[in-house]
Amino acid sequence: MDQRYQDFVAAWEDVVARDDLRGMAMMFTEDAVFRSPAVYKPYQGRKTIAGILSMVVQVFGPLTYTNWWANDAGGVVMQFATTVASPDGDKRLEIEGVDIFQLDDAGKITELRVMIRPLRGLQAVAAGMEALIAQMASSQ
Repeated sequence: MDQRYQDFVAAWEDVVARDDLRGMAMMFTEDAVFRSPAVYKPYQGRKTIAGILSMVVQVFGPLTYTNWWANDAGGVVMQFATTVASPDGDKRLEIEGVDIFQLDDAGKITELRVMIRPLRGLQAVAAGMEALIAQMASSQ
């Protein structure tokens, strides 16, 4: 596989493992698109995506990438496993998913699409994100 994909995967795994939000954000183009597993409408722009990622690192437990695939058209898929608090907060639910990246010729992310399973885990992620958004809104 093309070295640029291996370099991208290594760099992304590194910034995620360190919760390096600035490093993650800088891997996106300015006009990148994020497609959430829980929301129909895509989000656009590096700054917006950075805000979403800052909440994701609070909702997810430690995230481990377990496999990855790439194609010759700039597509990279990274499979992950992590945990999320159950909606009632009494336990952690195991979830898995994939990050589907589209890269430009320079290796920057132009699009990130996330898929999560099982449904109960996705619902817990959505609830955790909604709680953070509400908390942020009430503190402003």
